[in-house]
Amino acid sequence: MNPVFTIWRRESKSILRSPVAWCVFAGFVAATGIRFTTALRQAEGSVESLAAVLCTQLLLTLCIPVAFFTMGLFATEKSTGTLETLITAPVTDAQIVMGKFLAACSTIWIAIAFATAIFPITLKLATPPPTFSALSLYGGLIAVALHAASWCALGTLISLLSKHQAPAGVVTLAATLAWATITTDNLPHFVTTLVPIHVDAADFARGIIDTRYLFAALSSLLFLLFCAIRILESRRWSSAK
Repeated sequence: MNPVFTIWRRESKSILRSPVAWCVFAGFVAATGIRFTTALRQAEGSVESLAAVLCTQLLLTLCIPVAFFTMGLFATEKSTGTLETLITAPVTDAQIVMGKFLAACSTIWIAIAFATAIFPITLKLATPPPTFSALSLYGGLIAVALHAASWCALGTLISLLSKHQAPAGVVTLAATLAWATITTDNLPHFVTTLVPIHVDAADFARGIIDTRYLFAALSSLLFLLFCAIRILESRRWSSAK
């Protein structure tokens, strides 16, 4: 059996069997719904895509499940002393990192699916029910999923560098929240003056396919995973001495 799949299955089962994880799912869905309805009230009278509003609010609340589901990937192994056993097993560093990363990433995508499933229900309760393009929603969700993968890679790296879960979770939460605040134009002056290439995931929901966003998301994802693999590799060599 592929070691990546084995690690992914073990980590995924460990996450989904935790009652706290399902509380995080519920909290994320509730926070997204509150943010979405609040954003609609604030944007009353303006013209904006409903899918773009939803994707923007998803990005702002996505830092919650990302921080929770990544903080213990390696920090727990360190605190319990099982990381040394894991790195001496017949698996490569890349397989360990990818297995844990994919477990957290797939769980976060499940959380996004739960939050998105509430969207059509919310619209049906409105009077009259507003219309939206399913294609634009799918485009926006793809951008959000790429964002989630990049943040998950960041959380994996931070968990690898931390000895305990709590500091890893706090640092990941702060970093992803700052990232989301910038990329959703919540700090427009900061973005204009300090960020030379600004990309917004909600543009995909507006029908604007910006290849800069794809490049930024994929390159940051690969770079962060590469750093995590190299750090784990250095730990393997230090433990072998």
